[in-house]
Amino acid sequence: MRVHSRIVAAVLIMTASLEGVVPATIMGEEPSSSAGAAAEATAEKPPSPQELMAARGFVRYRGMWRTVQEIELIERADRVNLAQKEWTIRLERLRKRLDDPRQAEVAVEEIREIADPFAVPALAAALGKERMPRVRAGYVEALSHIRGMEAMTALVSVAVDHADPETRILAAERLVEISPGMAAQAIAGALGGADNARINRAAEALGRLGSASVVGPLIDVLETEHMVVVGAGAAEGSTTATFTPSGGGLSMGGGPKRQKTRVQNQRVLEALVKLTGENFDWNTAAWRAWQANRQFPPDFDPRRG
Repeated sequence: MRVHSRIVAAVLIMTASLEGVVPATIMGEEPSSSAGAAAEATAEKPPSPQELMAARGFVRYRGMWRTVQEIELIERADRVNLAQKEWTIRLERLRKRLDDPRQAEVAVEEIREIADPFAVPALAAALGKERMPRVRAGYVEALSHIRGMEAMTALVSVAVDHADPETRILAAERLVEISPGMAAQAIAGALGGADNARINRAAEALGRLGSASVVGPLIDVLETEHMVVVGAGAAEGSTTATFTPSGGGLSMGGGPKRQKTRVQNQRVLEALVKLTGENFDWNTAAWRAWQANRQFPPDFDPRRG
C-alpha cells in the first residue's frame, strides 16, 4: 500500500512538472503567499515620470510638457500668424492687380477699405517698400480704419520715419483724426534720440497733431548737443570742419577728432510756435519761463484761437 501511494505521488509530480505547476501539498509544503506579495509589489510601484507630470496638470504637446494655458497661448499665436500670412498673400495679389488698368480702381478701393487688425503687419511692410504715392496713400488710409494700438504704432512710425515727406504728412493727418493725444505721446519718444534729422521729423509731426502736452519735451530739444567727428579723413557721413592756421579750437595733428557741438533744431522751433502761439526764438530759458507760468487745458489747441 505504501509503495503504491509513493508511485501515485511520483506520477502526479511528474505530470505537474510537465504542466509547469507543482502543487505545494504534493511536495509536503504549505501554500506560498508569493502571489499576494507580487500583487502588493505591483500596487506599490512608484508612478512613472509621465504619470507625475500628468498629475501636476501638464500635457505632452509638440515634444514638451506644457500647461493647458501655455497650449492655448501657442495655438492662439499660431492662428494670429496664419491670419497675418494670409493677409500678406492677399495684399500681394491686390498690389499686382493695381498694375492692370482694368482692375486698378477696384483694387485700390479694396485696399482702402481693409479694416482687419490681422492685416496691420502686411500693410506696414507694403507701405515701407511701395514707390507709388497713390498706393501708399491707400495703405495709410487702410491703417487709419483699423482701431488698436498696433495700427496706431504703424502710423506713428510712418509719420516719423517714412522717407517720403508727403506720406509722413498724410500719416500725421490720419493720426489727428484717430487720437492726437495718444499719438503725440508716442511720437514724443522720438525726441530723445541722437539723430537730429529724426528729432526734427518728429517735431514736424507733433506740430501737425496740435497736442500742447508735448511742449515741454519740445523745449528740451530746441537745441541739442552731439558728438561729431571733425578733421581731415573723417568717415563718410560725419561732420567735417576746416580750420585756419590762426585758430579753430583743435590741436594740430593728423587724424579725425571728436568734439561736442550744439545744433538748433528748426522744426522743433516751428512746432513750438505752432502749438503755443508764441515765439521766443532760440531762447530756451524764455520758453521754460513762459511754460512755467502757463498751464494748458487738456484740449488746448492754439490753432482754434
